[in-house]
Amino acid sequence: MPLTKVSHKFQVVIPKEIRELLGISKGDILQVYEKDNEIVMKKAEDKKPLSLKDLKGLGKEIWENIDIEEYIKKERESW
Repeated sequence: MPLTKVSHKFQVVIPKEIRELLGISKGDILQVYEKDNEIVMKKAEDKKPLSLKDLKGLGKEIWENIDIEEYIKKERESW
């Protein structure tokens, strides 16, 4: 497993073998996020950063078996 070092500016170099394996080249945009206490870097599908519009509909499956009106009524009563 290749290693990399964090610089004094908190920058890291992606090892050459990983760049070649994933086809990462200069100017590519990477998504960086935390998952299960690990740093994950993922090559973005296009060359623009994510926006809030990209999150539209995320997690909608949570509400599949819930009566929305009943849920809202219970929440309001709890105030």
